[in-house]
Amino acid sequence: MKVTGSTIEQLDKTRADGTRKPKSECRKWRIWATTEQGRKSKRLTGTYTQAQKAQKAYVSELEAFIPNSDTFAAYADSWHAWREKSGNYSPNTITSEAVMLRALKRTPIAAMRMDAITPQDCRDAISWLKDNPINGGYKQSTLAQFHQTLNNVLSQAEADGLIASNPMAHVKRPKSHKAEREALSPEELQLFLNRVDELPLDGRVVALYLMACLGLRMGEALALRDDAVSEDFARVSGTVRSADNTIGQPKSQAGVRTLPMSTRLKAKIQAWRSLRDRLGLNEAEQLCCKLDGGWYSASSMDSWWRKNRDKLGCSDMTLHQLRHSNLSMMARYMSPFDLQRYAGWSSIEPARIYIHDDLDAVSRAASAAWQSVEVKSNAPEMHQA
Repeated sequence: MKVTGSTIEQLDKTRADGTRKPKSECRKWRIWATTEQGRKSKRLTGTYTQAQKAQKAYVSELEAFIPNSDTFAAYADSWHAWREKSGNYSPNTITSEAVMLRALKRTPIAAMRMDAITPQDCRDAISWLKDNPINGGYKQSTLAQFHQTLNNVLSQAEADGLIASNPMAHVKRPKSHKAEREALSPEELQLFLNRVDELPLDGRVVALYLMACLGLRMGEALALRDDAVSEDFARVSGTVRSADNTIGQPKSQAGVRTLPMSTRLKAKIQAWRSLRDRLGLNEAEQLCCKLDGGWYSASSMDSWWRKNRDKLGCSDMTLHQLRHSNLSMMARYMSPFDLQRYAGWSSIEPARIYIHDDLDAVSRAASAAWQSVEVKSNAPEMHQA
């Protein structure tokens, strides 16, 4: 809300002897702010310098306050516009929230007053979305996202003092039943690359190689700079954002990493660079560039993948599963700490999703362990002379 003025009122003005206290001796204050919704105040205890700092903070707090709107739909629009304007959230987050809000504003709570929404109304909204999907049907993980977005909106409304409490505090989050993602075995990964070699060589083919051979995310592969790839290493330091097709920093500092090049990947990149030279693409910054020197968007890469994955023997796979396949293979040869650095994770927790059971590897390890025990138990006793 707009603040047009503010003042600091001295509350304990008089000493015990009846004389007036100077500001330096006063410890009780009231901050007054004039807003478009009338005068507001806040009491505090402290020095005058502290009161001055509190005055600035109070004005900032009021100016960040989202005006009360009659309906959920109107408030949600104000909430989302404020978050986008703040610059504190990534373009991907803003875009994802916009999608969630468009769906939530189709539910019965859209026309309800904010202070009239109950926990049951929120449950009904989630159920309504489940029964009335926009396209086909919603996965459990999507319903969980609706729950989170609705909770975020109403939580802010509570913080703003527009509602007494957040009704979502009493609404159980839908379980996100994530099916284990399939990964290609090392042998299947080699067969996949053999099939990729049959496609006409371009930047998208190289991006597939980077995902399969280095375990890169799609955005990282598309953003990889040509001058960041040497004979033996690739330096990953950026990603193509799906929201606006710009190149930005990775999600966390852990995403910045240097990875070793395999012999097969080196050969593919060398062939691509030779072709780039012939096509006059020497000045293109991204390794996986388009023929006009620019970079591919995440959506165009995904669309191309869907058109070609059948011939590559990957009809039911997403591009991201190439990363899963690489990390699952590397997990058999690395310590958890090294794998965390290789994958670009901030913690080892993602291993629960990305690393897949390899029963053959487990069986070999168990056999080797028991064989070692048996060898030791059958060894002849050593006696001292």
